[in-house]
Amino acid sequence: MRRLILLAVLFCAGAWGRDWKKFPAVAQADGASEIFAVGDAHGDVERLMRALQAAGVIDTQSAWAAGQAVLVSTGDMIDKGPKGLDVIRFYSKLREGAAAKGGRVIVLAGNHEAEFLADPTISKAKDFVKELNKAGIAVSDVTKCKGEIGEFLCTLAFAARVNDVFFSHAGNSGGRSVAQLESDIEKDFDQNGFAAKQLIGDGSVIEARLNGEGPGREPWIDAGLPGRQEKQLLQDYTKALGVSRIVEGHVPGEVKFTDGTVRGRGEMFQRFGMLYLIDTGMSRDVDESQGALLRLTVGKEAQAAAICPDGKKTRLWDLASGQDVGRAGACSK
Repeated sequence: MRRLILLAVLFCAGAWGRDWKKFPAVAQADGASEIFAVGDAHGDVERLMRALQAAGVIDTQSAWAAGQAVLVSTGDMIDKGPKGLDVIRFYSKLREGAAAKGGRVIVLAGNHEAEFLADPTISKAKDFVKELNKAGIAVSDVTKCKGEIGEFLCTLAFAARVNDVFFSHAGNSGGRSVAQLESDIEKDFDQNGFAAKQLIGDGSVIEARLNGEGPGREPWIDAGLPGRQEKQLLQDYTKALGVSRIVEGHVPGEVKFTDGTVRGRGEMFQRFGMLYLIDTGMSRDVDESQGALLRLTVGKEAQAAAICPDGKKTRLWDLASGQDVGRAGACSK
């Protein structure tokens, strides 16, 4: 399988090429009755695996145990923590194991992966570069999509739609449909590779940082103000995407909403039943929490719940009550 991935990634005199049919910009899946999502692991494979095991996604041998469920990782596997390579290898193996058992693992690129591949000399990439050097893996090979690590990183999707849920690292679809988002990413990437503004530009689906963003504000939500309040902005974005919910990582810290609602550090949090913030700062080098998984179920009793590594479950939202705010405190040590 890995050799097939390599054959699909082509380079010619600095120009980028990608087989978008095999490796789409937006991965899509329908029919899942159970969806799990996890945010930024940042080089802490131990905490990641503990959270997945507590939710029943993997067993004590770290093998897939969730049947036909779908697991989405919203990216940022590398940097900050010392075991980014272990996180990548774990996801690669789990993806194959899930497929063999009727499940699916969708791993998305985060801004740390995309920025490293665009320019490995940036200061943000120094931790992963150090890790690669220590492991005897040439940085240039990875950025050219060669070898086990390069092949994996270069074929990651940049967003996903599973049933009626949209996932990306930073959440910002720009009010576009899935088809338009795919088209925009493909055109920009084919010209600029991982330096594409659609990926790591200020208002991109992976970076979503905007000039003039205020402290403690969710950056892309800020983009809709003051013209649209957050609820209206989310209604417009979900409608354009053809989904009911948007799930993102990227932001582990405090987020303030215009009505005074505050998402605290390390919390798994939902707003209006439409926006789910799942980066809980699990890495010991971030240390906002011990990590958590989001579990989504469908049907007449649809629910969203956070699951801590100790097995504690907190309901964030359910179809019957449709609460505007749901939060699970940072999973304790």
